[in-house]
Amino acid sequence: MMAKFKQRSEAIQLRKTGESIKVIAKILGVSAGSVSRWCHDIQLSSVQLKELERRYKDPNYGKRLENSNKQRKIKEEKIDRLFKSGTGEIGNLSKRELFLVGVALYWAEGFKKDTQVGFANSNLGMIKLYLRWLQECCGVRLEDLIFRVTLNISHKGRIGAVQEYWSKSIGVPLINFRKPFYQNFLWKKSYENPNEYYGVLRIKVRRSIDFLRKIYGWIEGLRLQAG
Repeated sequence: MMAKFKQRSEAIQLRKTGESIKVIAKILGVSAGSVSRWCHDIQLSSVQLKELERRYKDPNYGKRLENSNKQRKIKEEKIDRLFKSGTGEIGNLSKRELFLVGVALYWAEGFKKDTQVGFANSNLGMIKLYLRWLQECCGVRLEDLIFRVTLNISHKGRIGAVQEYWSKSIGVPLINFRKPFYQNFLWKKSYENPNEYYGVLRIKVRRSIDFLRKIYGWIEGLRLQAG
């Protein structure tokens, strides 16, 4: 009986400081219903009520933060699991698979209104896959390729670093690069990491009109698969 009386007294004191019913119940190890009965006569000030309302809406307060972090961890683990599963499902490409992937890639991103086979992209992985397709599936040699960087004029002062990035990333000497092309307009949008902008790399195949016509046929072959 004395223990309950002591808990009741502590509950009243905590409530007078503006503590919530649930928090008091947790501190004392009793039910929220008991705390509510003990403290029903206590009137909180407008400041205390406002603070309780703020806590109620704050997603980072008390148990809500713990639950939020738990849910975030579950989500991150799920994303990681699905990512690894997807990576494993691709595995190693056979030459036939690489050939079809390359044709689809050219269908999506390759030059079609030109007299040369050409491809342009800012994604390094896509550029590398395209080059692999050219060399392994189409027999195109490095000396048959022309490389050219397209960069916004506002980054002209970085052109040396940009070309060096592409050269090292794809393993092609700078001597294989032609004079860069600059987009002559200023961006209105500012980027958080402007030094990570490397423009677009354009890759053309010399004397490739017949090769381009063959690619058109490959693309048509894929299109016919649509039914």
